[in-house]
Amino acid sequence: MLSRCLTPLLITFFLQGLLHASPVFQDLEVWVGERKHSVDPQIKDNQIYYPVVDLAEIVGFLWNERGGLLSIEGSRGTLQLVDGRPLVRFEGEYILLSSPAWRKEPNEWYVSEDFLTRVLPLVSDRRLDRFSEKRYRMEALAENLVQIRVSNSPDHVRVVFQPALDAPIRIRDFEEYIQVEFSEFLVRPEFPATLPDRRLVSSVEFDPSNIYGTFRIKKGDLYGSFLESTLSGPTRRIIDVHSAPLVPPTQGTTSLLSSNPDRPPSQLDHPRTPPLPTQEVLENVITIDPGHGGGDYGVNSLEGIAEKNLTLRVANLVELQLRKDGYRGVLTRTRDVELAVAQRGSVSNYYHSKIYLSLHIGGTPSPETRGPIVYLHRFPEDGTLIENRNPASPPSDPNDLRFSQNGRLVPWGEGQTQYVLSSQRLAQQVQVELNILWGVQNSVRETPLAVLAPVAAPSILIEMGFLTNPEDQAMLISLDFQEKLAATISRALVTFLRNTPPMDQE
Repeated sequence: MLSRCLTPLLITFFLQGLLHASPVFQDLEVWVGERKHSVDPQIKDNQIYYPVVDLAEIVGFLWNERGGLLSIEGSRGTLQLVDGRPLVRFEGEYILLSSPAWRKEPNEWYVSEDFLTRVLPLVSDRRLDRFSEKRYRMEALAENLVQIRVSNSPDHVRVVFQPALDAPIRIRDFEEYIQVEFSEFLVRPEFPATLPDRRLVSSVEFDPSNIYGTFRIKKGDLYGSFLESTLSGPTRRIIDVHSAPLVPPTQGTTSLLSSNPDRPPSQLDHPRTPPLPTQEVLENVITIDPGHGGGDYGVNSLEGIAEKNLTLRVANLVELQLRKDGYRGVLTRTRDVELAVAQRGSVSNYYHSKIYLSLHIGGTPSPETRGPIVYLHRFPEDGTLIENRNPASPPSDPNDLRFSQNGRLVPWGEGQTQYVLSSQRLAQQVQVELNILWGVQNSVRETPLAVLAPVAAPSILIEMGFLTNPEDQAMLISLDFQEKLAATISRALVTFLRNTPPMDQE
């Protein structure tokens, strides 16, 4: 009797358990004006997917399939998906999705919800807003009037962007131009009557087909570097384009020729280039080497932040700080180009620098590793040099490349021989200052480094932090912290030079 009475209760509890264990998957709702579109979910490997054909139809896009590739044509560009991959290609860039695209059958593709939120707005002239879970609204984008002003100074060109509507702005440095990307609103540009100095900025152009609208500041022949800043009331984004460091002309010479160290050393000896200035003219030179460049990205974060861009940005800020203290900073590269290891050290020796500083950012499998680390060159017993992720090596024959030090030739790779102690003092000075800024207790490390070995000056390499550590990454990409970092490095260099006898610097 007892078992017969329990049976209905057990069945009831069993059914309730099944209902509780089986999730209820809600339709995706997208409102366009007053019309509601519902998109049914599909389940694969415990992931929720939505049909591409329904999403594309909602926003009025065309799509076609070729084998394992799906193309979606929007009003502002074309997207491409590959079956089984979580990447979407758009205008030469890749967007990472939470789940890979799924081709269930021919012409039957499915994607995760973030395809709707992160990808489709890029090729649409509509804005997508989320007003509750699984519920979105698409509306036509508002226009953002962006006024551009240009002013020319003797050593730089200032380009000011003043938007009517406050929106996030992304600034990216390319070999031929500086790209200024607005978001959230369709940009309508208003260009100034003043033209930029074409030696530094050849033109300021606008591309209306690139997402919301993108400006490109084309670099002139004498372009050296740029600095960005922001002013409020009203909000203005400022790009200051500076010329490359200039080789001081010899007596009686009036031409100003760029000493851009991006060029190979052989080009510095071109017949039209003025002779190497005397040591007196070039005193107080500090060579700053932004690590990596060009096809050598260095460390890349999951968000696509490249080490090569951050090192160049901090190097420019360090140069600016040094200039205020009466020192002349010379960068081994002033734009996104790839340099050989041999060329980097040659720049420092060419200018008889007081200090050689190589800037890098670290990456490690352990995300707990954080904070700055200063490296010294240590001569290896077996002669093996670590290239620090740079693709090119020093010459195999030490007689192939020599440099002049106080009138005598020194074999390549032996430049640090007379500067071991001064490099150690410099490294300790910089490490202490950086530890205070970061709130860490890291120590100086020694290892054979090809980029430091040939330099005839106190030389160090700084890993300014680690992109693989979330806390470090947040600090390193902050413009405010980059300025603090550059100021700390500059202060440490100047303190070292002022406390070091001149004979130990030469």
